[in-house]
Amino acid sequence: MIVLVKRKNAVLILLILFLSIAIFSIDSGANPIKEASKSDSRAVVVIDAGHGGEDPGVVSDYSGITEKDLNLRIAQLLKSYLEQDGYTVIMTRTEDCLQYKEGTTEIYEKRKQDLTRRKKIIDESGADIAVSIHMNGFKDTRYKGAQTFYPPSSVDSERLAKTIQNSIVKNADPENKRVALLKKDRIIIFRDLKVPTALIECGFLSNEQEEAKLKTLEYQEALAKAIKTGIDEYFGK
Repeated sequence: MIVLVKRKNAVLILLILFLSIAIFSIDSGANPIKEASKSDSRAVVVIDAGHGGEDPGVVSDYSGITEKDLNLRIAQLLKSYLEQDGYTVIMTRTEDCLQYKEGTTEIYEKRKQDLTRRKKIIDESGADIAVSIHMNGFKDTRYKGAQTFYPPSSVDSERLAKTIQNSIVKNADPENKRVALLKKDRIIIFRDLKVPTALIECGFLSNEQEEAKLKTLEYQEALAKAIKTGIDEYFGK
């Protein structure tokens, strides 16, 4: 009788141990799934659509179209493409406006306050990268071609600018011979850098042929997709 009890106890102990191991295995198996989903989450990207409101940027002599409007169109397309692929996107502006203190009258001061606000968004965003969308213009109308720029002393910004430039040339503007360049000017978004940042001049509104292309949805989409591909390549996709 005593032997039977001991055998029953032994069976019970073995059963408890088996159940404990099974429960532990199930619990342990959940952690890698959580870790995988966390590691698979995509990067955070800040998109800055240059100018806005009272600051039109470059204005076309051919059609009157403004840089600020084209910047926002391409920025919104880029946002859509990135979000479709799982990126988190933060926009410094989503409409045609500048933000500044009430009572500010001088355009220079309005622009400075708004740029400082945008810089703060980038710095405090916790983003992995930032891209600023612009258009170019020059008195000599022969010049054309998209070009990216990066700030001094930022290896990651340089790499970002180069991957985007290469992608634009390959996927949107194959005749473009330009390369990513160091921008030594102390523009506000490049000061005291906390987030790798590239500035993208999408083309020259002063060149009649390129201006005509930049106005089309087809080319705007091509540029946005090329920028997105460059961002993918920066992150090793």
